[in-house]
Amino acid sequence: MKLNFFVSVALGTLALTLISVVIEMAFGASFSIDYFSWLLFSCVLVVSIMGLIIRNSSLTGKKLSLLVFLIYFLIGHFNLLIEAYLFEVTDAEDTVLITLQGLLITLIASPLLVYIFGKWIGDDERLVFKSRTKGGWTWRIALGDLLYVFFYLLAGMILYAVYPQLMDFYDQKIPPFSLMINTQFFRALVFIAVAILISRTTRLPLIQRALIVGIFFAIVGGLAPLIVPDNEHMPDYIRFGHAFEVGFSNSLYGFFLTLLVGQKTVAEKAKSDVRSSPGNSLNPA
Repeated sequence: MKLNFFVSVALGTLALTLISVVIEMAFGASFSIDYFSWLLFSCVLVVSIMGLIIRNSSLTGKKLSLLVFLIYFLIGHFNLLIEAYLFEVTDAEDTVLITLQGLLITLIASPLLVYIFGKWIGDDERLVFKSRTKGGWTWRIALGDLLYVFFYLLAGMILYAVYPQLMDFYDQKIPPFSLMINTQFFRALVFIAVAILISRTTRLPLIQRALIVGIFFAIVGGLAPLIVPDNEHMPDYIRFGHAFEVGFSNSLYGFFLTLLVGQKTVAEKAKSDVRSSPGNSLNPA
C-alpha cells in the first residue's frame, strides 16, 4: 500500500536522519542541538526531491534502489568532495573518511527510501524515446560540459564580487586555474551522467524532468550538505555563501542541461505533433 506522499517524506526524513547520525557517530562525530536541527532540515529537503524522483520513476525494486544510490552518492557526496579536496577544505584523509560515510549512508538509505515511497514491489515500465545519433549525443554532452564551466565561473565571480570575505578563507587555497577548470570538466560529466539517468527513467514530460533535475542538483548538490554546520571544515559565513551560489547555479544548470540532453518519449512527441498539426486547429467553418 502506498502511503501519502507527505507521510512518506516524514518517515523517510526520520530514517535518513537516523542513518546519518548512527554512521557519523560510528566515525567519531558528536552532535549539538544546532547541528541536529539543521541535519533534520537537510534530510527533509533531500527526501522530498528523492521522493518525487522515486514516485515518478519507471523503475521499481532493486533497479530503482541502484538508481537512487548512484544519483544520491555521485551528486551529494562524490562530486562535492572532489571540489572540497581541490580547494583544500578537506585533506586526503578527511576526504576518504567522509566519502566512506556518504557511501554507507546512501547504500543503506536508498532501498529504504524506495520501500517507504511504495516502489519496492511492481513492474518496471519501458519508456521508448525518440532515436538520437551518436553525433547528436556527442555535441550535446560536449556543450553540456562547457555549460557547466560557464555557470561555475559566472556564479563564482558573482559571489566573490558581492562577498569578498571569501578571499580571507580561500587565501593560499585556490588551485592553479588550469587544474580548477579541468576538474570542473570532469565534474560536469558526472552531472551529465546523472541528468541522463534521471531523465531516461522518469515518467514525466521533458520540461518537468528538467525542473526535477534542476531542483535535485540544487538541493542534493549544494543546499542540503552546505546548510549543515561543520565548523571544522568550513565556517558558517562561507557555507551559507556557497549554499546560495551553488544552489542557484546548479538549479539553472540542471534545468538547461536536461532540456539539452533529454529526449521526448515517442508518446510525448506524438501528442506534441498532434497539437501542432494544422489539421488539428479549430475550423469555424
